[in-house]
Amino acid sequence: MGKEDKEYTWNLLAKKLSGEASPEELQELETLLRRNPELHYPMQTLIDLWHSAEPSRQAAAESVFNRHLDRMEKLNIGFIADDPPATKDPTEYAPDRRSRSFRIMLIGSLVALALASTWLVLYSGHGRQPLSPNPTQTAAAPALNEVVTANGSRTHLTLPDGTKVWLNAGSRLAYDKTYGSGRREINLTGEAFFDVANNPRQPFIIHTPRMDVRVLGTSFNVKSYTADKTTEATLVRGSIAVSIKNRPDETIILKPNQKLIVTNDQTTLLRHQPGQSRVAPDSTAQISIRPPSYEQNTGAMIETSWVNNKFIFKDEDFGTLSKDLERWYGVSISLTDPAQANWRFTGTFEKETIGQALDALKLTANFNYVIQGTQIQIITNK
Repeated sequence: MGKEDKEYTWNLLAKKLSGEASPEELQELETLLRRNPELHYPMQTLIDLWHSAEPSRQAAAESVFNRHLDRMEKLNIGFIADDPPATKDPTEYAPDRRSRSFRIMLIGSLVALALASTWLVLYSGHGRQPLSPNPTQTAAAPALNEVVTANGSRTHLTLPDGTKVWLNAGSRLAYDKTYGSGRREINLTGEAFFDVANNPRQPFIIHTPRMDVRVLGTSFNVKSYTADKTTEATLVRGSIAVSIKNRPDETIILKPNQKLIVTNDQTTLLRHQPGQSRVAPDSTAQISIRPPSYEQNTGAMIETSWVNNKFIFKDEDFGTLSKDLERWYGVSISLTDPAQANWRFTGTFEKETIGQALDALKLTANFNYVIQGTQIQIITNK
């Protein structure tokens, strides 16, 4: 995507956020984002910034912008926000500082900030190696499309074949630029929900550090965070075939309303639950198949509730829950007592702040907390 094309895309996004984009421009923006999925992360970052901004912050930004215009005028630096009206003398033309052009330029400034941040996250590297579509490949990896979500944000996108993907917080999805032309393979770290476009001639394959998932056309959820104790695949519709990385000769077929759980290390023990079947363990993993979990009042499937911006958990230990809270709210939580990791909680959060969420958890556990910026310390009450 060339520089001019990117500038045009951000201009369309600015019009969308300021409420000035036509239906044709909105459709064009959707098409551009579909063709360039690497733009989803900076776009989502910008939208989150724009919609979370308080009116006072917007007013402050406008005040700073106006003072900047004053300095430009004193220095005799010309500024034209739009083409001068034909009926006016161009030398007398001055932009309306509270016109729509201000809002677009203000959004444009935020776009530049989001782009700079995304460039640092995705491309500076800091020693990080590029993600390969095939873990066994040693030759130079092909050019990749990557979509990354930071903690505290989520996004969705449509792949070139029409497959819809919802990407949860703290996740990374990558596929090469030839996706769909000869194969449909992606790499996933984190969590994603897939609604796969059916194509019997081209299976859809997901590579995670612990297992590979192969499908033809179906809806399912994959959770594969490197910091978590387990990797999970939950099938909603259709069927999927799963192979564990260190058990390549075995294939596990999931049916609708089944969930596969694979431990990521030898120290993790899976709790037995009703309806759970066991797959013979090997030296490095425990594997089980069980029904998904459902929220008692609404009947919502807990494993996929995040797609609808609901954070639901059921009988979850605080060691695991704290990691989920970190990703959901974009914070860092420190447990000060090993016993805290064994506390178990059930609940639902949707619009609550992190403070409100912790206050709710305090109703069933004897603890307090200290928040300093994005750092949170959990303290057991004596």
